[in-house]
Amino acid sequence: MRVSIVTPIFNEATNLPDLVRRLDDVFSGEARYAWEWVVVDDGSTDEGIRFLESLHPTFTLKIVQLSRNFGQQAALLAGLHQAGGDAVVFLDGDLQDPPEVIPAFLRRWEAGAQVVIGKRMSRGESRGRQILIRLFHQVFGKLTGHFMPPDSGNFGLVDATVAGVLRNMTEHSLYLPGLRAWAGYRRETVDYHRAGRASGEALSLGRLLGFAWDAIVGFSEVPLRLIAALGVLISLASFAYGGWLIVQRVLQFFGFFKDLEVLGFTTVAVSVFFMGGVQLICLWVIGEYLARIYREVKGRPRYLIARVVEKSPGN
Repeated sequence: MRVSIVTPIFNEATNLPDLVRRLDDVFSGEARYAWEWVVVDDGSTDEGIRFLESLHPTFTLKIVQLSRNFGQQAALLAGLHQAGGDAVVFLDGDLQDPPEVIPAFLRRWEAGAQVVIGKRMSRGESRGRQILIRLFHQVFGKLTGHFMPPDSGNFGLVDATVAGVLRNMTEHSLYLPGLRAWAGYRRETVDYHRAGRASGEALSLGRLLGFAWDAIVGFSEVPLRLIAALGVLISLASFAYGGWLIVQRVLQFFGFFKDLEVLGFTTVAVSVFFMGGVQLICLWVIGEYLARIYREVKGRPRYLIARVVEKSPGN
């Protein structure tokens, strides 16, 4: 049987020698499989490509060079389309996810699992980032019905059936970990400890938040429903406040609440600014969903391939 490893690279050129060595160790320990490593160059440095092209691998190596940087999720999809294995493993190139866990994925696959997802027991990242990522998984789970295991990411395995399902999905705003879990099928998890980043820059806070928001919008309509709930809540509060002012005004004709005075300008100013802010937030949320529809309707390719280089064992 054939196993494909799909690895997107962007700025991980300095990690590649160590990654190749560790993959070689994994492949030699699982000699009954035919191994294929699909490396997707998502706008990486020329140094990384030169290193890969100079290799004389003991496995099939396929280098897929995209025309520019299309993002990690698009690169994973490009690699999935090029992978021809009976099982496909998604492995990032920054060495945070250890290749040594792959045999554990294979054991679960051999036992009948069609989707095997790596679940992180610990992270080699700053405390602040860990809190934000954990918060994202909690919010994402609550908004989507917890169909995706918490503390999971790209690292995992899918069999040929699930790989075919993912290839046929036409979404442009991709979140493959979510799509992989959403597809269902027999699923298991493997616990592992995630290492710190060996080299290269981590995602900035802004990109991290944008990635999280894109995932939430892609799998949940709850933000739109919250707009309706917010509108009902504000309307009820406004009606209650307006009713109280009318009652107060009527009672003042009969001598009650003479000391109470409604400050017109302050009340109007606060109300206008508050409602203006609420309306802008609502328009932003609606705009996010409209933007996704706009991207889907245009139907542009999710990635473009500049060239593909394939190297057989020993070449």
